[in-house]
Amino acid sequence: MRIISFGFLLFLVFSLINCSKENLSETITDSSTLESIASDESPGICTELYAEDPSRAFGPKNLFWNKNTLRVRFLGGSAYVQSKVRQYATEWSKYANMTLEFVDSEPSDIRISFDTDDGSWSYIGRTNSYIPSYRATMNFGWFNNQTSNTEFRRTTLHEFGHALGLAHEHQHPQASINWNRDAVYSYYQQTQDWSKSDVDANIFDKYSTNTTNYTEYDPSSIMHYYIPRSLVYGNWNPTFNTTLSNLDIQFIKKMYPGTGSTETLDDCSCPDSLAILSCDDFESYDQDTYEASPNWAKWSNASGFGELQSYTWGKVVKIDYNYTQNPDILYNPGSLSTDQFKVSWDMYVGSGSSAYFNIQKYSSPGTEFGAQIYLDTDQSGRVEINNQEADFTYRQNTWNRISLAFNFEQKITRLIINDQAIASWPSNWTAQSANGVSKFGAINFYAIDQNALFWLDDFCVSSDENPVAMASSASFHNDVTGLKK
Repeated sequence: MRIISFGFLLFLVFSLINCSKENLSETITDSSTLESIASDESPGICTELYAEDPSRAFGPKNLFWNKNTLRVRFLGGSAYVQSKVRQYATEWSKYANMTLEFVDSEPSDIRISFDTDDGSWSYIGRTNSYIPSYRATMNFGWFNNQTSNTEFRRTTLHEFGHALGLAHEHQHPQASINWNRDAVYSYYQQTQDWSKSDVDANIFDKYSTNTTNYTEYDPSSIMHYYIPRSLVYGNWNPTFNTTLSNLDIQFIKKMYPGTGSTETLDDCSCPDSLAILSCDDFESYDQDTYEASPNWAKWSNASGFGELQSYTWGKVVKIDYNYTQNPDILYNPGSLSTDQFKVSWDMYVGSGSSAYFNIQKYSSPGTEFGAQIYLDTDQSGRVEINNQEADFTYRQNTWNRISLAFNFEQKITRLIINDQAIASWPSNWTAQSANGVSKFGAINFYAIDQNALFWLDDFCVSSDENPVAMASSASFHNDVTGLKK
């Protein structure tokens, strides 16, 4: 799906799962008893952190990878420790149709650090792809050359479970743990310095069944917290799990089925948690079928289409300035003029490069321009609409999620970049007037100057059943003139 060439990785940081171990004073040994391995004084604690409130779920539906090879790179660690991580991580591949390819250079999907001051943690599933290539997506904070095989296996399987898309089992929708809530609040305040709201979020809150892929609740899961007896009323066997359970194996087989299975991964996956009307991720195309797709067209016969690039992890379209057939393409999933819709895609701008796109009110190019959006070489950007300008900043050398939200009931259009609202304006405005039509026909991507170099992926059109009302006006300034064509 997403290109990570030349050190690329996706935009947006969210869904970090951070596993910290407090007061760990000695290395765990294979012969240790359960109580000495996981005593109340040295628990293995994992917290889940989410930005912009994405849907939380045990095995979130929209975070499982839709490819079957993940490139994994170490960012340090001894050769011995690396070998143990590699050994136990690949246990998942015995059951999941997922190959872990350990590499020494970019591109990569998972990057592993060994920061002793940062606990152990991993991002969930495809959110690994949203992390810039210079940053780790997983950390093992207490691994060293004296760590036992049991601890290598337990923590490695757990963190790679997160990387494959699994969340914490004790927050399973069907879990019925009879918590001693006062004891739980006290315990995690003392061991983790958590507030009551922290405990609620990381212990008591269950994941939604609406956004969950799950089997029955599994206290033997490798993804389950260790929970001391003192925190639960009645009979309770502390859940310190060190191997994959039978249900772990069944579930991961279902999420990443083999080629002979009747179940398949989604052909196209949209990150928007809305009703998806159209999805185009280029995976089903070669260059010829991409150019023949009804969703894509050239501005004119003299225009170029842009290059469809194929990698082991997926396909994207590259827009690069060309003196002869300069890329100038239209994304046209269908005209929109009623209700509420969001058109979203991923966009990667190279270092020191520029990018450009505009809204076309009709599918026929050049009939009526909507807003024009410029992404300049210095990571500044601007929206030009009705001879006015709204400025913003954006990130280069990482993927940015771009969205145009159309509320045709309120007749308002809004630009959103990486979940940040940039500007909104009346949807009937054109590039140079306030007297256009209130509709959407296409998005035009153009290599606007010799610095233009950007990539496109994951186009989605979604319908928001519960749209958020948008402001009826926006702050614009600095009158401007001049259009692309």
